[in-house]
Amino acid sequence: MSPYTALPILPGPRTLVLPHRSPKARFTLPAQEALVGCLRATAADLLTRWRLSDDERDAAVLIVGELGANAATHGRSEMSLCMIRGPETLCIGVSDHGEPSPSRPPSGGGDPDECGRGLDIVHALATRVDLRHDGKGTSVVAWLAIQTTS
Repeated sequence: MSPYTALPILPGPRTLVLPHRSPKARFTLPAQEALVGCLRATAADLLTRWRLSDDERDAAVLIVGELGANAATHGRSEMSLCMIRGPETLCIGVSDHGEPSPSRPPSGGGDPDECGRGLDIVHALATRVDLRHDGKGTSVVAWLAIQTTS
C-alpha cells in the first residue's frame, strides 16, 4: 500500500499527492484566481492531518489564501505551495514561476478596501515573513508559531 493519497484537484490529468505522515508537502497549480480555493482547502485538510489546533489551522489557511491570491493575481504561469511542519513552527511558502504572464488588468468590481492588504494580514499573523523576487518569479515565506503536539 502506498504512503501517498492522491486527491483530485482539477479535472483531467492533474492530481495532488500528499504524504500521510510527512512533515512537508508541496504542490503546484496554474496561477489562476479560481484555484486559490483549492490551495486553501488542501492546506486545511493537510493541517488537520498534522493535528494543528483550530486557531493555528485557521491562521495558516488565511496566510495560504492571501499569498495564493497574490501569486494568482500578480504571478506567472504557475503557483506553488510548500508547507513544512516543525516542532514549534509551520513554514508556509508560496511562489509563482514559469514564463511571465501577460499583464492582467485589475478586476474592476472589487472593493478598494479589500485590495492590497494581503501581506499586511500575513505579517500580522506570522512571526517572520521573507519576500524574494527575481527573474524566475516571486516567493513569499511566512513562519507561523505552532504548539508542539504529542
